Amino acid sequence: MNIVTEWMISHALLLLLSAGTVFNVIWLTTFRNRLQMKMGAVLIVSILHTVFGVMAVRLFAFAEGGFDSSKAGNMSLFGGVFLMPIAYWLGAKLTKRSMKEVYDLLTICMVFTLMCARINCIISGCCKGMLIPGQQMRWPTREAEIIFYIILLFLLGKRVKRDEMCGQTYPIYMMSYGIFRFIIEGFRFHEDTSLIHPAHIWALLSFGVGFSIYAELQKKNKKGMSKKK
Repeated sequence: MNIVTEWMISHALLLLLSAGTVFNVIWLTTFRNRLQMKMGAVLIVSILHTVFGVMAVRLFAFAEGGFDSSKAGNMSLFGGVFLMPIAYWLGAKLTKRSMKEVYDLLTICMVFTLMCARINCIISGCCKGMLIPGQQMRWPTREAEIIFYIILLFLLGKRVKRDEMCGQTYPIYMMSYGIFRFIIEGFRFHEDTSLIHPAHIWALLSFGVGFSIYAELQKKNKKGMSKKK
């Protein structure tokens, strides 16, 4: 292994987060007219999105560990799920931008960033699956989550690009991730051998919150359409 490869592996998270930031810049530049953003604002928002995302996943992991750093994990992706919407809401309010556009477009940025974070799990060797019974191989939980994100990016990204989501992108993400994570969590390795883990609870909460927001948006969108008629 040469020096360059060693450096890339030891700085994998930094490189992956940088890739996420670059993606944010490209994605938001493509739709900056919808967000009414100048190029400087795109760069600032892209960087802040990554910085706040890192803070969110680390803070949530710290909270999961009972605010004890010795018990806390390095990152908890549920921090992004539950805390990023606060940043989106605050940003939209302060800049007086369309709430639905902010949530729809920035959700895609978040999904890509979380995918990068899960790739880092493979490189760092954390969040691995349990051993498959009778085999020396483990369940590919991290790989499955990366594939989940890729599919989500394709399906949601296509509809967001066509401006078909009307603010529903984030709750759909919350519902789908809640279902996926609840299932996949049963195949992940834990020191605690109990059947139910905190992530199962967070997954159910993610689905429940996402469903309630989605249902409310559906009602509002139907009312808006009926008024137009």
